[in-house]
Amino acid sequence: MLWLELTSERIGEAIEESGGLCLLPMGCIERHGPHLPLGTDQIVADEVARRAAEQEPAVVFPSYYFGQIAEARHHPGTVSLEHELLLKLLKATLEEIGRNGFTKVLIVNGHGGSIGLLNYLNMAMLQERHSYGLYGHFLGQMEEEDRKQWEAMKETSEGGHAGESETSTMMHVRPDLVRMDDIRGPEDGRARRWQEALGGVQNPFWWYANYPTALAGDPRPATPQKGEFLIGACVRKLVKVMQAVKADDVTPRLQQEFHDKAEQPGMGDRC
Repeated sequence: MLWLELTSERIGEAIEESGGLCLLPMGCIERHGPHLPLGTDQIVADEVARRAAEQEPAVVFPSYYFGQIAEARHHPGTVSLEHELLLKLLKATLEEIGRNGFTKVLIVNGHGGSIGLLNYLNMAMLQERHSYGLYGHFLGQMEEEDRKQWEAMKETSEGGHAGESETSTMMHVRPDLVRMDDIRGPEDGRARRWQEALGGVQNPFWWYANYPTALAGDPRPATPQKGEFLIGACVRKLVKVMQAVKADDVTPRLQQEFHDKAEQPGMGDRC
């Protein structure tokens, strides 16, 4: 069920049918090498969430493309909002989902650059009570059997951004947006290692120092068939995550218990 396609009268039924679960597909707007569209992460997250919700009922929130992407501000077309605003906007969106009656929100994250933001969001959620439980899932995860199949199927080892896997998924989902003729060659996606002398010391420019063209890996071995497998693997994993979230009755209890104690810390540990 897509939130945008529901009538106001149907929201209540949709919440009941979905077990109170809302999926929030989160991507970003950034360069994906010279050959993939700016919205690649969002397009894939939307597609996986939609397909998963057809198998395990849930309401899919509209595309949420305000992800953390400061590392790509130097590329045309990137939309990079300040981080304070990103957090505030995301928290406000989650509150609106909860206000409408959903009891569990699962963020389906399709962009690796937002992992840190979402980790911080999880901690920030502990500051106050919420009417819903928050969960997160990164689309890069697979079931073990699917992971083994992909390891045997793929032809490249380096990368993960606009490379073989991501290009394959777009060839399957939106082949009309893939421009393979614009790929310069394998050297474009190889890590530059400009900060190698730092020995892994944390630094804001680590991504730019390795992949200044926002291409990591060699996309040339990509095929629609590989993309079909990868999308299917992502859907299978997400469906299992959704089922686990729906069945979770421990987190709501812990959430209530934690905030009761946090509001009266002088009462001591009553576990």
